[in-house]
Amino acid sequence: MKSLGKDKLIVFIILSATVALAYQLPYMKYTFYDQMMEALQINDTQMGVLGTCLTLVNTLCYPIGGFFADRFPMKKLICITLAAFALLTGLFAFTTNYIVLIGIHVLYGFFGIATLWSAYLSGIRSLGDEESQSAIFGSSESTRGILQTITSFLFLGIMNVAATPVLGFRFVMIAGAAITGLFLVLALIFLPAETAAEQEREKEEKIPLKEVLTNKGVWITIWVIMCSYVSWTLGNGYLTTYTVRVLGISSSLASTIGIVRSYVIVLAAGFIGGWILDKFTYKGKGFMVFLSVTVVTTLAVMCTSKVVPICIGLTLFLALMANIMKSTYWSIMGQAGIPLKMTAIATGVISFIAFIPDFIVPTICGIWLDAAIEAGNIASGFNKIFILLIAFSAVGIVGAALLVRQTKSHS
Repeated sequence: MKSLGKDKLIVFIILSATVALAYQLPYMKYTFYDQMMEALQINDTQMGVLGTCLTLVNTLCYPIGGFFADRFPMKKLICITLAAFALLTGLFAFTTNYIVLIGIHVLYGFFGIATLWSAYLSGIRSLGDEESQSAIFGSSESTRGILQTITSFLFLGIMNVAATPVLGFRFVMIAGAAITGLFLVLALIFLPAETAAEQEREKEEKIPLKEVLTNKGVWITIWVIMCSYVSWTLGNGYLTTYTVRVLGISSSLASTIGIVRSYVIVLAAGFIGGWILDKFTYKGKGFMVFLSVTVVTTLAVMCTSKVVPICIGLTLFLALMANIMKSTYWSIMGQAGIPLKMTAIATGVISFIAFIPDFIVPTICGIWLDAAIEAGNIASGFNKIFILLIAFSAVGIVGAALLVRQTKSHS
């Protein structure tokens, strides 16, 4: 990534931090599940309902986010997001009313997507030229990971010194609200009132939805992102439990490896992936390589389950490839033929369609694993998951090849 000037670097950090907080505070159960359940006085089913409310609203708000980002300045949307998250997180710290908790998660879902997601993507894209898009998106992903790692350790320290888990969770959420408030102040001071792209957009007619839906590059981008995202979901989300239930390692060792996968690999993937992809003249060729390596590595994982050290190493490499794709797939928009002025509304449409499998794939995988347990052969369930991963990666290679052809056609 070409060096950003001081002003752009500050904007880059604020945008990355906003998304980092928006994708951490509503998901505290992944770190403090039991403490959260005790503090809120709810059961597992109720916890699941909160997550469903959040995910459903997220998905419905992707098109709304594209509409907002196309019509309102980035600064206003980012500041609204940070203010909303600070208030909601502060309320979260002091309520156990389940209806209020549902309302908080619904609003988390709304402000996390409708006023943030497309504004963030547009803002990040506008910070770099076309040659540095992969690096800037990858660096943003890694920066988000660094910030989430720092706050996670801070929250863990707060939880450990608290007198009770209930107080610990409350103090953690108060700290989260305070950090969000700090970045709100920084956003008010340092984010530009309007970016150059927004000033240009104001002089032009608003882009109609029909123009987005008839843009060939939008659909190629959906194709590549959908396949890459599912490859990330399958190649990253089931590996820790695979190492326990199939490879037979201890839960504690698997958790340690999981931390490496969730933090170290994610941080490395953003920087490495962005640097590698920007070396390709055609980003589609880069994704053809990434997806092909994913197919080969997945097959290798399936064939080496009896050689545990090698198989564990392969699962870590598979996670690296999955996170490289996730951290850089938004950088393909320019080469797909999506103009900068269309970024806001296009990202809303792309996100809404490309992430639809998020509702379907986990359920299918859960059914396969439950059936495999009943049949007494859990490995067969994971093999089906790996075959699905290979299938999506293979389809993604076709989409990446179309991206190459699309890039050549308009270059």
